[in-house]
Amino acid sequence: MTRILLVAQETGGVGKSTITRGLAEAVPDAAILEIESTQRLTEFKAGKGNTEPGSVRHFPMRADRAAIEASGGKAARAELDPVVNALYAATTATLVDIGANTSASLLGILQDEAPTLRADGIELGLVVVVAAEAGALADAGKLLHGAKEWAAARFVVANAVRGAIDPVILKRVAGEAVLTHLRGFELEDKTRAVLAAGQLRGIAKLDRAKLAKETSPAEAGRILRDLTGFRLAVMEAVKPAALWLIEG
Repeated sequence: MTRILLVAQETGGVGKSTITRGLAEAVPDAAILEIESTQRLTEFKAGKGNTEPGSVRHFPMRADRAAIEASGGKAARAELDPVVNALYAATTATLVDIGANTSASLLGILQDEAPTLRADGIELGLVVVVAAEAGALADAGKLLHGAKEWAAARFVVANAVRGAIDPVILKRVAGEAVLTHLRGFELEDKTRAVLAAGQLRGIAKLDRAKLAKETSPAEAGRILRDLTGFRLAVMEAVKPAALWLIEG
């Protein structure tokens, strides 16, 4: 059974792409489908096939909800046809990074497609990323509930980077889904700049001696410790979902 793990959230800016990157670090041979208005996962090689192992294939989408709605329902659904076709063509473990304003549309389509995909030997799982924002929590609840009937496994990653999330509300939103946490990190500006340059994949490749020349020995050590801790925390947060993906 080929497994596909969808990473979703209708609200933007909650760390969804960071969670996708963590999953890609945990399952390096997984193919990645990126559904975004602009390509963000630029540290990965571009895939030539539908689901080429270890690569990313970008599917450009309209930038905002207003543009999607202006196109009309039929046009918006047709825009996702290439994505659905790529899911049917999957032969290896695959991650799908679904951009903001697109998750509800795609998951709605998959509610109808999931039985046929399963009959073709393809099983779908869902990871929903939540943050402290009320909108993100509300959207997460809707996405998880809508996928209850067709998702073989559901996961919630609570990202506390932008603030603590009320545990009572979080438990209610997650329901029966497997819940993990990404603790908040206070990264210095220079550390954030280094992270932005190479993302999670670049952290393990950082050269301390080179970094010390660009900053100072003390600052280089601090940057490396903070980024290594952040990378490990992300991978720990995605561990249950990653294990489900590779067990297929």
